[in-house]
Amino acid sequence: MARFEGEAATNDAARIIRRLCRHWSHKFTTQFDDSAGTIQLNDVLVTLRAAPGRVHVTLENAHGEVPERLKGVVAEHMQRMDGGDPPLDVRWQS
Repeated sequence: MARFEGEAATNDAARIIRRLCRHWSHKFTTQFDDSAGTIQLNDVLVTLRAAPGRVHVTLENAHGEVPERLKGVVAEHMQRMDGGDPPLDVRWQS
């Protein structure tokens, strides 16, 4: 199993989760509410969870690898959904 975890400081976690899940819902299977969301990007499951002052994100593939570039794709989309200045800073743990 491959897995990456990250988080970003924000007071709008629920809004980012809703917007990102809606954005990708036309291509991928998504589920979301005000505190969490999931996006099935082919073999990789993206899980988003709101916490006080931050949003947590997990990229996980139970049967293979998670492409390294997917961290950048997800972070860039989270930044666009946030729309803040300065941009949302997603920090990935190794």
